[in-house]
Amino acid sequence: MKRSLYAFLLALTTLTACDDGQIPEKQAEFLEGRVVKFNGKLTGLTNWANGYSVAIAGFDGNDEYAIISKAIPDHTDGDITIVLSNINNQVTEVQLCVLDRLRRHVLTFDKIEMQQTNDTVYINVGERNVSMFNAIQQNYLNTTCANCHGASNRAAAGLYLTEGRSYAAMVGVPSVKIDTLKIVEPGNAEKSLLHIILHQDNVEGISMTHRDLVSEKNEQSILPLIDKWIDNGAKKD
Repeated sequence: MKRSLYAFLLALTTLTACDDGQIPEKQAEFLEGRVVKFNGKLTGLTNWANGYSVAIAGFDGNDEYAIISKAIPDHTDGDITIVLSNINNQVTEVQLCVLDRLRRHVLTFDKIEMQQTNDTVYINVGERNVSMFNAIQQNYLNTTCANCHGASNRAAAGLYLTEGRSYAAMVGVPSVKIDTLKIVEPGNAEKSLLHIILHQDNVEGISMTHRDLVSEKNEQSILPLIDKWIDNGAKKD
């Protein structure tokens, strides 16, 4: 009887030792995840509308939702240092980007591919304007609109949407095509021609259907951002 009891206690001790050896090993693997240290001098953080955040975020390259993220405080422009740690092996790239309240990717300012290494990865973006308007300029006006509106020394309807000219050409400016509307009416997206031509298939007085230029991704990300920017006062910085 004593031998049986001794054997049972010995077996129980062995099992406990095995469990104690495995759990810390898994925890250590998580805690020793990859680290990114971000540095940059950022401007334009202070006027972002509610529901959006400028952040350092990790993605797996196939999913629009961030696996891990850390928002940059929106009340401070200037030199920013952010450390993003415990980055697991699913993350294939880290971005300076904009996320919505669900941590869904909206747009990218900068990104770096992540290697399978435990060394700290440093990202230094220098001086960067991350304002709402500059985000729209870089991720939509430059890529979709400027081709017809100024990039080739020709501006359809006399409207220049190239960098450095677009804000003055749109905000508070009456449309030459529809005299009852302004191109951008600060504080009122639905009364702005920019909103109307991006959301409606046929607009009376406008010969081209701009709605055809809206991709599915832009429908879900950039267009709501443009509307938020206008409703938030259409600020430049």
